[in-house]
Amino acid sequence: MVVDGEFPAVAVIAGTPYDSVLGAELLRAEGVAAVPHAMAATPDEQDSLQYRDPDGLAAAFHERLAEFRAGGTELAMLFCNSMSAVVDHDDAALPVVSPVTVYSELLPKLRSSLVVTGNAQAVLGVERTAWRTAPGHRMLGVSDPALVRGIEAGDPEAAFAASHLPTSLRLAEQLGLDAVVLACTHFTSVLPFVTASCELPVIDVGSRLVELITLAANGSEHHG
Repeated sequence: MVVDGEFPAVAVIAGTPYDSVLGAELLRAEGVAAVPHAMAATPDEQDSLQYRDPDGLAAAFHERLAEFRAGGTELAMLFCNSMSAVVDHDDAALPVVSPVTVYSELLPKLRSSLVVTGNAQAVLGVERTAWRTAPGHRMLGVSDPALVRGIEAGDPEAAFAASHLPTSLRLAEQLGLDAVVLACTHFTSVLPFVTASCELPVIDVGSRLVELITLAANGSEHHG
């Protein structure tokens, strides 16, 4: 419910405290109230949940959404690419804007892309969405969990320089792909270094999620 013309705080659900807080901070910078919630303490714990107990992770995710809804929340942002590939959120207690939303609008506009993710679950999620929405899309998927852990260590620039990403960007240029897709919300932290190193268009899924949530919040305020 909108009270006094203000949109209720958006629930920012992500894999770890790093990306949940990052997503909330990006929304707050756009004037949108946000409450972060992490489903795990570390990338390793999140990966373990996704691979070893996806049903338990899905149950916990939907339980959190129900709790947020009971508290008056009207919209959630799933700020985690890999989790969006594991957890079904089509019929959730709250409307959820997720990386799948971004893939669905993006991939049909591109003939090809380099998709860089934080783990293989996210690669699968993008491929699944491409199969459904853009079957002719040529996708090169690269998973770089070490980059995620390097970013969480506190020095995104050093993590980027030590990662496989610079080499992957050069390969994308050599292959003549249409764009680079940063399909991990952690990678929003290295976006400036990616754009400075690559001549191809770079699409950051995390930034687009923030744009979509901001549009939704402002639209509700305008009509509320």
